[in-house]
Amino acid sequence: MNSSKKNRPGLKKILSVALMGTVCLTAAVSVAAMSKTVTVTDGDKTLTINTINSDTESILRNTGITLGEDDKLVRTDDGSNGINISILRAANVDKSEKEDVKFNETSVAEALLTAGMTLSENESVSLAALESSEVETEIVLKKVKINVNLRGKEMSKEVPEGTVKEALKYLNITLGKKDIINVDVEDKVEDDMSIEIKKVEYKTETRVETIGFETVYEQTETLYEGESSVKTEGQEGERTIVEKKKLVNGEVESVETVSTTVTKNPVDQVVLTGTAQRVAARVTSNGSLTVNETAQTITDSIGREVSYTNVLTGSGTAYYAPAGSWTATGRTARPGVVAVNPNIIPYGTIMYIVSNDGEIDYGYAVAGDTGGGLMDNLIIVDLFYNTFDECCIFGRRDVTIYILDGVSEDITY
Repeated sequence: MNSSKKNRPGLKKILSVALMGTVCLTAAVSVAAMSKTVTVTDGDKTLTINTINSDTESILRNTGITLGEDDKLVRTDDGSNGINISILRAANVDKSEKEDVKFNETSVAEALLTAGMTLSENESVSLAALESSEVETEIVLKKVKINVNLRGKEMSKEVPEGTVKEALKYLNITLGKKDIINVDVEDKVEDDMSIEIKKVEYKTETRVETIGFETVYEQTETLYEGESSVKTEGQEGERTIVEKKKLVNGEVESVETVSTTVTKNPVDQVVLTGTAQRVAARVTSNGSLTVNETAQTITDSIGREVSYTNVLTGSGTAYYAPAGSWTATGRTARPGVVAVNPNIIPYGTIMYIVSNDGEIDYGYAVAGDTGGGLMDNLIIVDLFYNTFDECCIFGRRDVTIYILDGVSEDITY
């Protein structure tokens, strides 16, 4: 019994060592399972490392590799424990008359991709055989010259061979929704090719247009031949026009009338034209008065010429009144103030009166009084005289009355 107890500590040590060995083996197996094999290719250099940290930045730090601002990195994980990383160094691009590209990538295709270039079909075939490039290898891309009219602006440019679409992209030209182009964008560009890009817009505008009036002529016997007067003034009308305009590069190319509506009708102008025949001037004398019937003027005994507007004839009489008497119009009774029917000759009318036999030239007078015989239309005028004898001398005679124009009552004194 004592012997067995003495051997127990040694057994515990063996078991402990065995247990530790098992733990360490398990940890080693776990670390191996997490480890990755990384292959890094940088130009002509290749590095292989094992790491349990698969973060790209950690891998680069472990290899001591740094990337430039324009360098590129391509990483491929094979799905198990393998990682491949390729470093693509930036190309040195000098764009001039020809595209010179100097590169140190691992393939021509990668170099051109880095430089932002595309190849024509022929150039792609000629470069297809190159598996990799050497430093300072020079590639020359063929260009063609095209003429571009961009919304009215002319330019001549050289572009790489390819389609019209690629050429426009190369020239940083973007087609807008309102632009039209004279060629198919999928056509191949050719030397001296003409490409025209127009901006086409449509605008609808409304304007008001004047409609002229017509002139209509009417004949009248109230005017002499050669005379005319406007009976009705003409008035212009209006119409509203809606137009659709096509603008190319901002300039009007065509105009289409959409609708026309008359909003105000014009009014014809009516003009009267005379048909009356003119007669030769007829001048008559009545005592000391000379009358020009054509010109409608009278010339009195002192040579004064006065125009008249109308001529009346009829029976005339004479009357007198005591000094200081008043007439129906409030005028003082005196020679030159005569009585009339105011319905025929209004009060205040200025006249010249002569007897038809030429013996009596009463002269200038104003209509300022009336009487029973006048209102009954038995006589046309009753002439005032200062004395009864003068009235008897005049008696009753036929007279002619010229209704004057443009003279004042002062002429009657």
